[in-house]
Amino acid sequence: MTTILRLNPDSEIEILEKTADILKKSGVAIVPTDTVYGLVCDGESEYAKKNIYLIKKRTESKPLIGFVRNIEQAERVAFIPRLFLPFILNRWPGRNTFVFRSRIESRYIVNKDHTIALRIPAHNFINLLCEIFPFLASTSANISSYGSACCVAQIDSSVVNNVSITIDNGKLPGRESAIWDMTQDTPKLIRGKVLFVCSGNSCRSPMAQAILKSFVATSIDVISAGIEPNFYGSMTRESIEVLKETGINVQNFVSKNLTREMLEFSDLVFVMEEKHRERVLQLFPQAYDRVFVLNVQDPAGSDIFKYRQIRDIIKQRIIKNVLTRIKT
Repeated sequence: MTTILRLNPDSEIEILEKTADILKKSGVAIVPTDTVYGLVCDGESEYAKKNIYLIKKRTESKPLIGFVRNIEQAERVAFIPRLFLPFILNRWPGRNTFVFRSRIESRYIVNKDHTIALRIPAHNFINLLCEIFPFLASTSANISSYGSACCVAQIDSSVVNNVSITIDNGKLPGRESAIWDMTQDTPKLIRGKVLFVCSGNSCRSPMAQAILKSFVATSIDVISAGIEPNFYGSMTRESIEVLKETGINVQNFVSKNLTREMLEFSDLVFVMEEKHRERVLQLFPQAYDRVFVLNVQDPAGSDIFKYRQIRDIIKQRIIKNVLTRIKT
């Protein structure tokens, strides 16, 4: 049976030492992060990394993610593009995993294309643990293909019973990290959330949401919102009709008002006009390098022919400006 310890400020150092001792002996631990509970081990222990795969019932073709303490530690194991450093530092520490070219050879964590995925979590316990090891190997604490856990009670008993120690830090946010490919000429989102913003969330942004969903995999979550109240609470009849003409059904769409929380947990934000960008940055200034203007006119009040024209323009802008920032 695993040892379960409750993490609090008074016990943190003692628990840190116990966890580090276990990892130094090629053990595996369940630990809290700033996203979900994770399985971690010494990133240089092949025995421990192999054990994580067995615990999770995970195929070895899917590499583990490396946890590091800071950008300097990251640069010891990966090639960090200087051009993208401001983009990276605006998201680290936090819920963003970046895929880089690897400097090292390390089984189970370096992919067959010689890339390595790294993250600096915004969690003090993990950061302190990372100071003890060159890097930690990690993955979510769940059986492969099952949902991630935001509290210890949600973790499958077979996972808990097969690790040496479990650190309970209560309920966590429960949102997995975004994943970015940093090996190309622009950062590309592999897993994460895309947000479209217009005025009332009744025409342009829901059309964009529906069209992008028809292009991307389920690893990309697509939402939309408006900066002004939508008193009808739904899409316009014309928007529904012109999407239906292309085989997209949005009958059950419900309009939403833009919130700071939406922006905080969106990785790419596409707005229809400059005024929408200004509102986004008022709510969440940190979005300055994730918000892009598509320059699409509002068809509200126009006939069905105008809506068709706007639908086609949105599709063109998605192909040119949105899909180029997503790894499909």
